[in-house]
Amino acid sequence: MSPHGISRRRALTLGAAPVAAAALAGTVAATRSAASTPTNNAAGSRATAGAGLLAEPVNPNATPQARNVLDFVTSQYRNHILSGQQESTWIGGPEYEMDHIYANTGKYPAIRGLDKGDSPDYASRAIAWWQAGGIPMVGYHMGAPTHPDTYEGTQIPVSIDAVLTEGTAEYASWMERLDGAAAQLQQCADAGVAVIWRPFHEAGGTWFWWSMEGGEQYNRLWQFMFDYFTDTKGLNNLVWLHGFSGEPDGAFYPGPEYTDIAGADTYAGDHNHDPLKALYDQTHSIAGDTIPIALHENGPIPDPDGMQSEGAAWVLFNTWHGNHLTVSNSVEHLAKVYNHDYVITRDEVPDLS
Repeated sequence: MSPHGISRRRALTLGAAPVAAAALAGTVAATRSAASTPTNNAAGSRATAGAGLLAEPVNPNATPQARNVLDFVTSQYRNHILSGQQESTWIGGPEYEMDHIYANTGKYPAIRGLDKGDSPDYASRAIAWWQAGGIPMVGYHMGAPTHPDTYEGTQIPVSIDAVLTEGTAEYASWMERLDGAAAQLQQCADAGVAVIWRPFHEAGGTWFWWSMEGGEQYNRLWQFMFDYFTDTKGLNNLVWLHGFSGEPDGAFYPGPEYTDIAGADTYAGDHNHDPLKALYDQTHSIAGDTIPIALHENGPIPDPDGMQSEGAAWVLFNTWHGNHLTVSNSVEHLAKVYNHDYVITRDEVPDLS
């Protein structure tokens, strides 16, 4: 057990914070067209956005910016969904996906997805996105320690006992990679930027090394990284997103004391815009009522009308790069999503600094 497990109790509470969630929600509502009419539905009503609730970060030393991001995300839960898009850096430059969305919708996503594995020097783009009014969300396809730090390296088995035992080659490699990840996150912190941090994604899937030895070993990795980044590195600018695979398994949940946002992902097939209510419900059954639930990766974007009518209350989506954006989603669907009253875009994100 972490020595911080008690002090990091996760809860939704009433009280003071740098930015009140209700005020953040009100800022969003104010940016909407006066002609837009809030609608009551299973996923929630804009009229009750936030409901006066504040999210207490799992890191008690979280920066004002990190608290503001978590407060804002929480205020939108069951009321709206934040749009998100994963970047690529190799198709047409790092703005390829963002430019495609803007050219076809006149909007930018609220969240920019980045990855330490794809682009080790992503920090400058994360900072620029924040300064433009958006929220960066960073993952890391970490190669198995001592093996290449590549996507292929993520699929190589490794002993997690060895990874977490000082004096082994695996431990030395693991710590080197943690330090490399921390360095980019520190650049963001130095610039006053908060980051939604989503390591070890698709938890429970057997294709990545971090899930191959079962939930107990997975949770040891998560808790080690959390304690190292929070206590040793002092990375207080992180909002911690824990992401299940498309088959959520509670054995792979590190617990509410380590999780600010929970999530799951799936790729439903080109032009299948199902709201994924069953997957939402599975994730919610594990994480409970006090933690927002994210669709942290997707191909086709779930239909906003379907999400509202069915109560699939995802707090954010994050469309994967390349063809997952441009083929799995038609231009007509993108235009509908990014101009939908239920969907938050970058221009509607309040000042979180």
